[in-house]
Amino acid sequence: MPRRPLLTLALAAATLLPCSIALAATATPAAVVQADYDALNANDLDAFMALYAPRAQIFGLPKDPRSLVGARHEQMYGHDKLRAHFAKAMAAPVTPKIEQTESIALGELVVGRVRIVDPTRTEPTVMMVVYRVSDGLIHDLWHVVKETDDNRGHSAAALATMHALVETNNRADADGFLALFAPDSRHNRLSEDPDRLAWEQSKNIVDAASRDRVYRELYAKGTGLQVQTLASFAVGDLVAMHERITDTAKPGEVKELVSILRVRDGRVLDLWPLQRRIDTVSTAQAAR
Repeated sequence: MPRRPLLTLALAAATLLPCSIALAATATPAAVVQADYDALNANDLDAFMALYAPRAQIFGLPKDPRSLVGARHEQMYGHDKLRAHFAKAMAAPVTPKIEQTESIALGELVVGRVRIVDPTRTEPTVMMVVYRVSDGLIHDLWHVVKETDDNRGHSAAALATMHALVETNNRADADGFLALFAPDSRHNRLSEDPDRLAWEQSKNIVDAASRDRVYRELYAKGTGLQVQTLASFAVGDLVAMHERITDTAKPGEVKELVSILRVRDGRVLDLWPLQRRIDTVSTAQAAR
């Protein structure tokens, strides 16, 4: 039986590493994800297994549109089950090839857009996935969305809405910024549980009224908060974005944030912040 697109579970990032070489615990998450990709495309089971923590969790697509996390694949939970599953898949006479076409990495997380070409299928499968890598091993792998006939046409508009959010923020345009959110848009917050992806709702923004109040108070202070988009890509109606944020009120601080947005009809339906890093810079650097 041909290997199913479930082999999307081990995808790629940006740096090529021979899958025969064991990665050190200091390897970057992006390098570990790339090695996962290499091992799968080479059908190298031992190299593949060496990349996964003993209790690594692999999650399927979410059924709840307001969540990024689907059910855990119990048939692949634990090294014995994971090895058995992929040993069978890699032994198939025809196996798909996986290419990561976009990638964002920050901290332990790698968010990727992947394209799976299966010779037994007429069209490639395109997905957005998120890896959590710690100490050189993959601990979590989430499949957050698959491109379908229903959502394929929304990617360009979703990216345009994301860029409009950044532009209206940078000019402190409260009316323009707030108009980009659906009335029932949900804002989530960074999860304290590393095995979850922003599954808790924001404490400050819980409805349209609180969103209006928070952002009008923010933009009443002027254009001190500036956002630079470092990278972004879309799969279906989900947009992954990597931002650098500076605030004139905090000249010695630079934040980087990776988030995912769900956008339909030009409005944000859901916002999930996934990873944040705060760097301290000199006054001279901050002024550049």
